[in-house]
Amino acid sequence: MRHNQTGFSLIELMIVVAIIGILAAIAIPTYMGIQKKGKRTEYKANLEILKLLEEKHRAELGTYVEGNDTAALKLALPDFRPGNPADLLYDYSVTTSQAGQQFTAVATGKANGPDFGKKFCIDQDNQKGEDAACP
Repeated sequence: MRHNQTGFSLIELMIVVAIIGILAAIAIPTYMGIQKKGKRTEYKANLEILKLLEEKHRAELGTYVEGNDTAALKLALPDFRPGNPADLLYDYSVTTSQAGQQFTAVATGKANGPDFGKKFCIDQDNQKGEDAACP
């Protein structure tokens, strides 16, 4: 008497593993890109906030505020609250020119973030730039 054994053959299992590998090869880089894009929302939001706070300061006192780092900006613009300094992925600074009538806010990527050493900036005219376009 013969017993019919059911199950998967080695070929079928290898095909399934190959399909899963192909799907992973497509999905993992996409996921990493989405994750990096999500982390970049920090600098985008904080630069927009800095721009608004600078405009508010200029409307009240006639000039923009300068700050060499995130801590200095938090002192000069008390409403600037980017978050816990240890958790930030970017350092923020603002430079002014023409007797405080123009400014450029810069976010520089920290070592623990997705854009180490990369710069992103915005100015009083809402002109945005990266790296070479930033001071």
